[in-house]
Amino acid sequence: MKGNLNIIPFKTEHGLTMTRGIMNDPAVKIDKAWESHLHNLEQPGQAFTAVYNNQYIVSGGICHMWDKVYEGWVLASDKIWDHPRAAARAVKKGLEQLIAENKVVRLQTAVKKDFELGHRFAKWLGLENEGTMKKYISNNDHIRYARIIKWDYQQ
Repeated sequence: MKGNLNIIPFKTEHGLTMTRGIMNDPAVKIDKAWESHLHNLEQPGQAFTAVYNNQYIVSGGICHMWDKVYEGWVLASDKIWDHPRAAARAVKKGLEQLIAENKVVRLQTAVKKDFELGHRFAKWLGLENEGTMKKYISNNDHIRYARIIKWDYQQ
């Protein structure tokens, strides 16, 4: 890879492009019915996309749930395999920035039970397995991962 991945604000069209054909793994293919939720991910200061040569590599972000609890998410295109380390670092750096800017206390996510790469990635991001959520999304079991962030002060 020549050059770096460029980070831009996430737009719904990035997610639609990935979910409609260039997702990185069939195990995480999103049911068409869920596409309507992608517009909810386009929140200023809460989502980003890494691009290279005008191609979407990976998007990630956080969704506010309540208090300082956020749900983390990642969508990766099949182009991620051309830039695996740079993409992983971009997601990690992007999430850390979002955590700091939003003063996140709990970051949680769900990983499809049979998506082993997703489990390894969640652990690499510092999240811990909290257990199985049966029939969670599209009638599939998922594993809940979470990370608790301790701040030096209460806000």
